[in-house]
Amino acid sequence: MAFNGGMRFCVEADFSKLQMAVFLHCLVTKYNHQNLEPSFRWEPVKGGNILRTPGLQFPDGFHIRLMEIN
Repeated sequence: MAFNGGMRFCVEADFSKLQMAVFLHCLVTKYNHQNLEPSFRWEPVKGGNILRTPGLQFPDGFHIRLMEIN
């Protein structure tokens, strides 16, 4: 069952949203793209096969290369 899917409020739902927001903020502001194209901030290395179930899954993982902004 998903967060907040039932009659009771799940406290961890807001905490997980906060964790995802902090992670994405750090990813977007601290790291830059490996390529010279300004539209990409990371470069896929391997994986990326998407399994579409009720949620998205990467059964083989999704490896990316990041470069820190100087």
